[in-house]
Amino acid sequence: MWSRWRQSWYWWTQRSGRGNFYRRSLILVLCITSLPTAIIGYTSYITGRAHIEKEIMRNHDTLLKKTMDRMNDNLAQLELAATQWSLDSRMDARIADMNLKDEYNTTQNLYRFLGLMKGAYPLIDQAQLYLDREDPVIISDSEGIVPIRNELERDIFHTLMKQERGVFWWESLPKGNGKPESTSIALIEKLPSVGEPYGALILYLNRDKLVEMVEEMATDPNGAAFLMSKDGHIIVSPSNGNEEHAQLEAAVRESVIGRSEEIGSYILDRNGQSYSVAFGQFSRSGTLWKFVTATSLSQLTAPVEFMSRSMLSIGGIGLLLAVLLSWVASKRIYQPIMRLVNVIKDYKPTQESQGDELAFIEQEWRHLSQESRVLESKLDKAYPALRSAFLLQLVQGHFYSLSETELRGRMESFDWQTESQWFVLLLVKISGFAKEDGRFLENEEQLATFAAANIAQEIVNTQTPNAEIMNFQDMTVGILLSYPMDRTKQQAKDELYLLANDLAQTISSLLKMQTTVCMGRLTANVQDLPQLLVFLRSSIRYRDLKADHQVLDLEEMLPSTNDDVHYPFALEKELMQAIRMGQSEQSLSLIESFVHELVRQSSKEKILQEGAMQVLGSMLHTMLESGFNPHHFFEGYNLYEQLNQLREPEQMVRFFQTKVISPYIEGLNEYQDIHMKRLVERVTDRIQERFMSSDISLEECADAFNTTTYALSKAFKQINGVNFIDYLITLRMDKAKKLLVESDLKVNEIAEQIGYQPSYFIRLFRKYENMTPGQYRDRMK
Repeated sequence: MWSRWRQSWYWWTQRSGRGNFYRRSLILVLCITSLPTAIIGYTSYITGRAHIEKEIMRNHDTLLKKTMDRMNDNLAQLELAATQWSLDSRMDARIADMNLKDEYNTTQNLYRFLGLMKGAYPLIDQAQLYLDREDPVIISDSEGIVPIRNELERDIFHTLMKQERGVFWWESLPKGNGKPESTSIALIEKLPSVGEPYGALILYLNRDKLVEMVEEMATDPNGAAFLMSKDGHIIVSPSNGNEEHAQLEAAVRESVIGRSEEIGSYILDRNGQSYSVAFGQFSRSGTLWKFVTATSLSQLTAPVEFMSRSMLSIGGIGLLLAVLLSWVASKRIYQPIMRLVNVIKDYKPTQESQGDELAFIEQEWRHLSQESRVLESKLDKAYPALRSAFLLQLVQGHFYSLSETELRGRMESFDWQTESQWFVLLLVKISGFAKEDGRFLENEEQLATFAAANIAQEIVNTQTPNAEIMNFQDMTVGILLSYPMDRTKQQAKDELYLLANDLAQTISSLLKMQTTVCMGRLTANVQDLPQLLVFLRSSIRYRDLKADHQVLDLEEMLPSTNDDVHYPFALEKELMQAIRMGQSEQSLSLIESFVHELVRQSSKEKILQEGAMQVLGSMLHTMLESGFNPHHFFEGYNLYEQLNQLREPEQMVRFFQTKVISPYIEGLNEYQDIHMKRLVERVTDRIQERFMSSDISLEECADAFNTTTYALSKAFKQINGVNFIDYLITLRMDKAKKLLVESDLKVNEIAEQIGYQPSYFIRLFRKYENMTPGQYRDRMK
């Protein structure tokens, strides 16, 4: 074998007819083409894997923190809202012994109040009122008064009243409807917030919403993400029923239980797979929860490992094969060049093409040509869907960065004639699920919209060629049409009205639902279509609620639609939130900004008047949702009639500030101050009695009086003019100064008496008195 290699090498170096330069060049080329592949593969494997793992861990930590902050904020808002609702006059202690069936008005008010709670926060699935009687009952806006007959459920609900905290969470609480599987996470607010409780306000969380929040953490469909309690019980998990997923989830849970850190991340190895696990915990009202998410590192780094190893293997094998086959290449190196020339000149090759590289290229070229024809056929089939998707994004404003010329060019690429054309939009809205003879149920909105879109497609296709149906999946269907400009606007408008009327009558008749068709104005600019859709959605709200089918003309409803009109929805949302939270200064500032934005956008008196009427209705609706009767604050005045007499923006701003916002917030604050003042007085007495104890704290006082630390801190600062900790420090410093002057106790003994560690007491005393305790004693004596 070795002798054959020596003979081959001698022939290749001495008798092959090739010079040393050619052989050295060939070997150099082989090394250049093979060694870099091996080096790059090895470097990519080392650096790529480490970089991916580092980035995954960093992204995990960031995503986990954002999700925890979001859920923590949502739960904090819910706790604050529960505390405010518990102070409502409808939660008076009289209902504890009241015959709810006889007191019809009181019971109805409770139903409405519970319904308002459930609608105030999407996170709330159900709001119930539990009355701890001899025969305990549950009051629900959806199920009415439900007696609790099951002894196990009675014990569970009665246990709620024995909890030390006035506000706390329960991870698996039955809903009191007789269904054993009907349990959920619940926020419990004992009633009343101060004193002996007679019942509890129970807010059940929507498990689907919690699952959605947890799923936001999951970046890997093969990983795991869940929320667990302090003892390791999984509370919320978007489980897919897969056995492998369940085993992974259990392994991650066991590994997290064994860790004492509050937040962190690490690598978990399981069954030959590596997972990046990130976890963090937070506490709400004494209840400790942990977020956990796991992402497969092996799957993410597998392409890097495969490519790196492939490059190493290919480089090594290529180098060996190149050395072994170099003598073949030296003999046939010019034949492929001639073959390529023959193919270019369309000459037939003189030799057999089987096994030749260029023959392979030729074969591949024919194969690619065939694939190209197949792909072209598939593209033709997918063309309608691509056209529909483009036009849908166009009318929704996703191509705002493109110019008019670019938009027309794209439309023409989809065989839509744009030269000398009028463009117009129709918006079809269906409603009326509550009708007895309706063909669809309330949970079949998408099915009903799909049926309406199909009917519209059949009608439009028979009347006009240039049209596109757009299903918005929200009980509305859009129709984009174009008409040649050789017709007058009135002629096109007449045809459009006939089409709209036909659509309204046909859809209403077939689906047994109320149908409204809103016609937009004709425009010659494609860029106007997104704004027209906004106008149509706003104008369709003016439909007649009693009509089975109707046609609305945007130009007749808003004659000035040539001017852009915008309603400041974002400002209105901020204003309603400020009013709901009782924020006086922010509410006054926002209503001024709202009116000025209306003037800036429209500069039309009619639009300003309509916008002002709209925001007034929203304000009164928000007040009703908060549990207050607007007529009580406004002394029976007709606010709409007064507002209708105003014409100047400044007059409207003063009207809202002085006649609407200020009376409501003053009444709201007066009502809340009475309850909070009593609470702060009792907390102040408790501090003065126990300020020398090291156990006294804001959390301890909040638990003692059945409230939250946020509500107590805010009320304490508002009523006493100083925050809780400063008030406590002042009492302790005064006592310390008295002991320093009137007694011979050591500084360490004085510090322990007032509840401080000696070193901390000395630093705190120096901060407040600009001297040490010893210096103070010497100066005062």
